[in-house]
Amino acid sequence: MAGQMQAIKRRIKSIESTKKITRAMELVASSKLSKTRNQLNDMKPYYTQVKDTCAQILSSAGNDIDSPYLVLNDKGEDVYIVITSTLGLCGGYNSNIFKQVEASVNDAKKIIAIGNKGLNQFKKHFKGEVDGTYADLNTTLDFRSVVRLVASLLEGYKKKEIKSIHIVYTEYVNDLTFVPRDVTLLPLKAEDLVSDKKFHKDTLFEPSPESVLGSLIPMYLQAVIYGYLIESVTAENASRRTSMKNATDNANELTDELLLKYNQARQSAITSEVSEIVAGANAQ
Repeated sequence: MAGQMQAIKRRIKSIESTKKITRAMELVASSKLSKTRNQLNDMKPYYTQVKDTCAQILSSAGNDIDSPYLVLNDKGEDVYIVITSTLGLCGGYNSNIFKQVEASVNDAKKIIAIGNKGLNQFKKHFKGEVDGTYADLNTTLDFRSVVRLVASLLEGYKKKEIKSIHIVYTEYVNDLTFVPRDVTLLPLKAEDLVSDKKFHKDTLFEPSPESVLGSLIPMYLQAVIYGYLIESVTAENASRRTSMKNATDNANELTDELLLKYNQARQSAITSEVSEIVAGANAQ
């Protein structure tokens, strides 16, 4: 009986140590979530304005615009930017992205992996080219790296080395809901820029709608990729906070159960000792 009580005490101590770790990770994830959520809110006005301007040009000029970014190349490779995490313990965040990739990236020839979890996964299971140049972008959130990535993609697209450009990311709906998405970045389509705003048909773009759109599309891609990156990191932190909170709650429940077992074992030991004392007294 004493050995059982000691084993329960050791297990309770181990769970308490683990609970301290999960609680600390929950607090860290909460802090990061608050920061990235603010970044996401700050990013939306810029992204929305660039998107609305592109939509306005396409709405005003219609099919009269001659831009290589509006046409699907007849040759080249499909390129997918896939955003995962670098750290673990974030629930189903990565597994949901992997399922989305498995469903939609079968015919792609190249994956640009953001996040070491995805980089390692794709190197093992993806038959095409895996580019890990920007694997740490989800931790640095360096906008200059996004600018270099967009410049490289646009150059390849104009040379028809790239057929289409897609991004797979996690949409942040709220602190408990995260949805993996597959979005086509290029070729740019008017229906992808749906806006509730009503535009003036007599808007003039100088020197021409094509020139304005040609300058706007790089800005649009930079904004949308950076926005999706921040949104994915926000979803990752929210998922990790939820996972760590659940782990802490489970540790509390398990501790309560073990304390009950410990008290029951202690009571049984006391009862046994009392019975032995009474039996000894009666024998005398």
